Amino acid sequence: MSAVMDERLQRLRNELDDHARIADHLGLDLDRPLRSLGDGYPENAVALVGKLAEKLLKELWRHHGIEGDPSGKALNDLVKRCRPHIRSSTVLNALEDIRRLRNRSTHDGYDISEEDGLLAVRRLVDVLVWFTDTGSAALLGGEPHMAREVAERCEFLAGLHLTLGYRLAKRFVLTPDTVYQLFCREAGMRLEYVELMLSRDADDLRTVLTSQGGELLRTRLPKLTRFVILDHEGDGPPDPLRELLGQDYRVVRYDGFVGTVFDLDAHLCAAISGPGTTAAEAAPVAPVSAAVLSTDPRSGESRLQEKQDAAELLGRLARERANVLVTGRPGSGKSTLLRALATDPGIRRFRFYFDLGLKPRDEPFPEYVARLLAPCMLVDRSRAYDLFLYLIRSGTALCLLDAVDEGVEESSPAGFLRLFADLAPVLSAESAVGMSSRVSFLADSPQIRQLLDSGAARSEQLVEQMYANGVDPARVPHFHLVRLAEPDATPLEKRLTSVLGPDAPQSFDAMLGTHITRTLAEHGRERLEERLPEAFGRAFLTDRTVFSLLDLHRALGPDAFLDGRVDLDTCVLAPLLRPAGADRAAFVHTAYQELPAARYLASEEGRNAVAELPGDVFLTEQVRAFLARVAKPRTADDCVLPAGTYLVGPAERLLLRRVRRPVRFDRHAVTVARYRRFLDALRPDGTSEWDHPEQPAHITHKPWTDRLRDPDYYRDPKYDDHPAVCVNWWSACAFAAFEGKRLPTALEWEAAARGTDGRLFPWGDDPDGAPVNCADTWVGRPVVTFQAWQRHFTGDAARRAQATPVRDRPANRSPFGVTDMVGNVWEWTSTSLDDPGEAVICGGSYDNPLRAVQTSSKSLYRKQGRSNAVGFRCVQNLPAVPDARDARKAQDGVSTEVTSI
Repeated sequence: MSAVMDERLQRLRNELDDHARIADHLGLDLDRPLRSLGDGYPENAVALVGKLAEKLLKELWRHHGIEGDPSGKALNDLVKRCRPHIRSSTVLNALEDIRRLRNRSTHDGYDISEEDGLLAVRRLVDVLVWFTDTGSAALLGGEPHMAREVAERCEFLAGLHLTLGYRLAKRFVLTPDTVYQLFCREAGMRLEYVELMLSRDADDLRTVLTSQGGELLRTRLPKLTRFVILDHEGDGPPDPLRELLGQDYRVVRYDGFVGTVFDLDAHLCAAISGPGTTAAEAAPVAPVSAAVLSTDPRSGESRLQEKQDAAELLGRLARERANVLVTGRPGSGKSTLLRALATDPGIRRFRFYFDLGLKPRDEPFPEYVARLLAPCMLVDRSRAYDLFLYLIRSGTALCLLDAVDEGVEESSPAGFLRLFADLAPVLSAESAVGMSSRVSFLADSPQIRQLLDSGAARSEQLVEQMYANGVDPARVPHFHLVRLAEPDATPLEKRLTSVLGPDAPQSFDAMLGTHITRTLAEHGRERLEERLPEAFGRAFLTDRTVFSLLDLHRALGPDAFLDGRVDLDTCVLAPLLRPAGADRAAFVHTAYQELPAARYLASEEGRNAVAELPGDVFLTEQVRAFLARVAKPRTADDCVLPAGTYLVGPAERLLLRRVRRPVRFDRHAVTVARYRRFLDALRPDGTSEWDHPEQPAHITHKPWTDRLRDPDYYRDPKYDDHPAVCVNWWSACAFAAFEGKRLPTALEWEAAARGTDGRLFPWGDDPDGAPVNCADTWVGRPVVTFQAWQRHFTGDAARRAQATPVRDRPANRSPFGVTDMVGNVWEWTSTSLDDPGEAVICGGSYDNPLRAVQTSSKSLYRKQGRSNAVGFRCVQNLPAVPDARDARKAQDGVSTEVTSI
């Protein structure tokens, strides 16, 4: 063994000796891994460090009373289960390194070097340092003569300073109620010291100081910061201590000590109310009813657990060891409820509030938190996020994350899984996390519900998806899903009504528009409203929700400010804005920016401009809902889908997509009568001259009569006007070619169903079941949940339900005159995704509830599949119409092929 190696081992041996108390208490041989390294067996050293880590974690498991028996658990499982109870990021990272090194040695066939062995021991030391220096009873067994409350407070204060980069230099237990601690940190070329004397009893502290002559607080250490931490009333020290304490000290109540390193009030004021105001001035909470959705662990059925006032319900849950997700429609009061929790000191000792609607989408959550908290740090600001995590893991904090649906990179299950991976360190076993979202699929999606419930019903596919997105399923605790009631008017609508008076319009978009108009009119600036869609609507679509005063001046001009002064108070839009940092502002509610976004998209030029932006634009369901009301949709009865830009996708994944050339749709789905003509043209083996070039050899286009509800479906004339069903994708393609047509793409199909205003149903946004053949039709009442569908449809209604004639429901008509696009039968499209053996089907069918037969409804079906619930319709290509801009250039005598100079 080299002299350098021997020296490094000796240093590690000396460091391990500092943790003899843990070794003695748990019966650990800390020197054994070093002996293996010295004998030239680094792989044994790594294995031994892994065993020691397991013993430490098993003791931690038992100390915290984690459910189950840790005896037979492997290191990986022990780390997962103990993770929420470990306050230090350094310890978590050290355990992860130990786990990784041992897996390499045991399972991966990796050659373990001496450096790997040294790293494993080094990381073990990092784990031991935390528990030794904090005096944690979890591994040290506690001080038998020390009051438990004092021990816990000493552990918290020690952990706080370790998180801030200090190390424990001295620690004396003076009495059961009084402890002395000295911490040291290197700062460049000097050492900084912090001296703490913690006492639960002022009289006890006076006795200790009298016996010592006050010497414990009289030292000449450089850069010394002294604190006497007591539990007493008042700001100053008790009179008997004044003579014993010199002037070089601060007396702080224990509950207020964190205020010496972090200004919580400054954070809350900046996050909730903005600079210059207090958190107490936040908007009052209007009474809102709410219900908790829980899932039966046996049946998996969702049910309402209780219904009560939302503020009381959230307050109770926040005080417990619970995480909460609050959902509700825009303006329902979600943000106001979370802000009220943040300003209530009776909820939790530490409270953090972050508006993820103001977080740039490409900024990781840790960086966002550190940026917001750094100005409130009274010590080293580089440790802002570490301090935040420490307070969260202390079990005394509440972290409130507003508008999580706006903080994801993309609004989809995968996007939310990535967000949960970012948030995983915040999800503590003892502290509470409250989130709000207005994306309904967070409450309704079975996958998301399984994720939030953290139950045994999780599918393997979901678990794999979580791991693929960096989420450890064991790290996601149970969330209570609190759904705010949907009254006739939300709190925001009620406030707008009170502001606008008796002439207030009824619809949400009209209320907002009237408020914007009146705000500008008060200063004679009505004409500025024309600039809002371009200035703020387009910005919202590109994920810009925070604006500097210079941005406002640049976008709206000098008329946007009064008296020639460019500040927030003189901006004519000030009543609609809130501070979002120094010289920066955001709208008081996202809807004030979503309405201009919808107005921007209402024009074809606006949609085309946004579609040409790089990447996917940020569209919310509220933007779509506003667009459906403010747009003047293009309508026709010729079944022609014009080329253009259309809004497509479900509520959680709305996109703008270009249709490059016009197509004419069949007005109705292909009927039995039409398909019979194709059957008459088939070869004897059931194939045709119009077959798809990739069609498998064994495919026949004759209907699969064994699958038909009625074997005479294609022979009995009474079905002539019914949709052609039990037709696979290959047969649908061949039929389309037979008529000189093709299957539509999924994009074309949805664009033809939604129109230019992005409506939910072909006839509009009204969820009217009368025009559609769906499960609700056969049940006789609305089918809201999957469980209700199972309970009410799968019996007699399922036996009666079937496809009906294509002309039975003329009101089920799209803006372009195409009928029956939702319900009745799913329809094949030419679009395939990852699996070439599957194709997208659209529109839903007679056995789906109304909520599942919208213009965005899509699914995948194997191309060889045949179903009574799947039909199709065809489209025909039309000559492309020149782009309007190109046509204008041509009229002006300018070539459309312009060379850039």
